[in-house]
This record gives sequence, structure tokens and C-alpha cells, in this order.
Amino acid sequence: MNPMDPSNFMPEDSARHIAEQRQRMREADHVVRYAHSKTGMLARFLQQLADGIDPTGEARRTAPRH
Repeated sequence: MNPMDPSNFMPEDSARHIAEQRQRMREADHVVRYAHSKTGMLARFLQQLADGIDPTGEARRTAPRH
């Protein structure tokens, strides 16, 4: 059986496979929405600034958090 070919699945397996595919698509959708949101863009910008100042991240790991 080829696991990539859904026609080889039994009806129960087919339903499970479709449910798993839908879940993966929902997770991917959340990632894409975050990546294109203003918050996501700001988070990436701030991460790039922090990486420019401290490329290894060592100072950020030892910095006190308030």
C-alpha cells in the first residue's frame, strides 16, 4: 500500500486521513495568518533587530525579565 495514495485506504482510514489533512491545513492557515498579520510582522522585525544587536542570543538568555 502506498501511504500517499488515499484510494488504498479503507473507509475508516479515509475519514481519519481526511481529518488529519484538515487539521494540518488549519495549522498551516494559522501560521500564514500570523506571518502576514501586523503583529507577526512586528515580531519578526523586532527579532531581526535583536539578532543584529546580539547575534548569538547569549545576552537575551541571561537578561532579567520584568
